[in-house]
Amino acid sequence: MNKSYAAASALTLAVTAALTLTACGGGSDDSGSDRITDGTVSPSARATTTPSATGPAASSAPAASSADFHLPSDIKVLIDADTTGDAAKDAVLRAQADTLTARQKLYVDLDPGSAVLKAYFSGQARAFYAEQIATRKKEGHTVTGTYRYYDRKVTAVTSDTAVVSYCEDQSKAYSKDVKTGTVLRTTPSPDDYRLYTATLLKNAGGIWQLDSFQGKADAPACQ
Repeated sequence: MNKSYAAASALTLAVTAALTLTACGGGSDDSGSDRITDGTVSPSARATTTPSATGPAASSAPAASSADFHLPSDIKVLIDADTTGDAAKDAVLRAQADTLTARQKLYVDLDPGSAVLKAYFSGQARAFYAEQIATRKKEGHTVTGTYRYYDRKVTAVTSDTAVVSYCEDQSKAYSKDVKTGTVLRTTPSPDDYRLYTATLLKNAGGIWQLDSFQGKADAPACQ
């Protein structure tokens, strides 16, 4: 675990306490990747990803739908569907899956004015990622590799607020130098397996956005 952002970044989140966002396994940050060229990606546009065949708790269920961000071929975002059969919860899970892919897109574009940032994030989550984008751009690092998300559960949902817990596997995710293309590979470690709690709020247009989240590396529940 020697990602370029292995030192945890603390952020005071609405709803709960401080969140530590770091990229440990592999060599990347909690970032995602992809490049949006026209700045018009909408949360309603969806494509399908494929669940990972390896890693903890691999699911045989269909992958969650996520917006098509046209991520570079060296970046994979694998999201288990974790559907419940409950329409309200499944809508939240689909929206939360979109924010996971959107996060990778942000770290590819490194654009503080990104349409993706405005479409999928609000509140403190938006502020956090805007700061992360600026830092990454200054340092000249993007992301590469595979990010896997699984064991997603909606723990609370109302008409305009939802809370989702989920696991992330960053053991095959790395940072990459933008100019040289050099991949900063690291040794997998328990810190690559993280447990998160995310709070989503529905905006005035009826779209779920990630508003805040908190996480813990080296999470036994995700290994």
